Amino acid sequence: MMRNLCNALLMLLLTVICSLGQAATVKGLYSAELLVPEQLTQPAVEQLRSGLKEVLVKVSGRSNVVNKPAVVNALQQPAAWLNQFGYQATQTPVSAGDGREVLGQRLLLEFDPVLIDQLLQQSGMRAIGHARPVMLVWLVQQRGAASRDFVSHDSQIYTELQQQADLRGLPLSIPLLDLNDQNALDVSDLWGFFRAPIEQASVRYQPDGILVGRLLQSSGGAWQTEWLLIKEGQARAISPSGSLSEQLKQVINDTADFALASLGASRFDYVETGLQLEVTNIVEIEDYLQLLDYLRQLPPVDAVRVSGVDADRVLFRVELQGGVQALEQAVRLNPRMSPMPRMSNAGAETVYAYRWQQE
Repeated sequence: MMRNLCNALLMLLLTVICSLGQAATVKGLYSAELLVPEQLTQPAVEQLRSGLKEVLVKVSGRSNVVNKPAVVNALQQPAAWLNQFGYQATQTPVSAGDGREVLGQRLLLEFDPVLIDQLLQQSGMRAIGHARPVMLVWLVQQRGAASRDFVSHDSQIYTELQQQADLRGLPLSIPLLDLNDQNALDVSDLWGFFRAPIEQASVRYQPDGILVGRLLQSSGGAWQTEWLLIKEGQARAISPSGSLSEQLKQVINDTADFALASLGASRFDYVETGLQLEVTNIVEIEDYLQLLDYLRQLPPVDAVRVSGVDADRVLFRVELQGGVQALEQAVRLNPRMSPMPRMSNAGAETVYAYRWQQE
């Protein structure tokens, strides 16, 4: 019975977590692809080094991982982290290094996930997993004297953005730009970076974040771009420089570092807030659901988070208005929980214990 309860609670919690965002599952985090001029019996050290850097950045979500001392040392012998490699012929021309162009070979590098994760731990970082936030990308452009307009979703600009995002393990979503989008969002709103209409038009796609690009091409062909990144109520402006390809690369790197930063935070840096509440006598899943509903309806309770399940006990973090006294008074007015002796955990934090009164 207790095992069934724990399993049921686990499935319920996973369902709640999955419903909080539209995160996408990213594959191939531990692999890298390089376009090379020829097949070798063993990949060159520089090729392995480039592939290992790419994988470490994708897996950790941080571009600065390559500067960590443990990673710098690992890059001296990148073959130690390699599982396997292979080649595929392509029709893409590539420089042979001697002035000739040849049809390139796609070098596929697969690195060991366990060893990569261990290397990140040695660097004070960690793998952030395959579930990544999805960024919706709106682009508007003005070429010379032409009118401002949406950038078509089949544009080479979107293709380059997607290629750079793949290198970072960052999922992108591209708007359909159908009549619904064009009626919901005016080009001038995009050009002006007006957040309210942009966010309203983006609701349709339920993204985890929004990236807006404003691209201006001069009569001479040079591009100047400005960007607005919106995620979880925060906004950041990005003004890259260089060629258009260099600007797109910089934008995606800045976006990935910003969007994936919270996922890459070490668990040792996370401090839970709120009062710690333990409730026993939770035997069936119905007990848990009634308890959760009860806690959320108490007047001083702002938020409830489950932090642990053990047999018939459930441990919560509860955010309150008015402190412990307000909670105790609310419980007395609606006594579905009976107070038990208070405890202290290993960190000397008080745990407020109650026993659930079943109906």
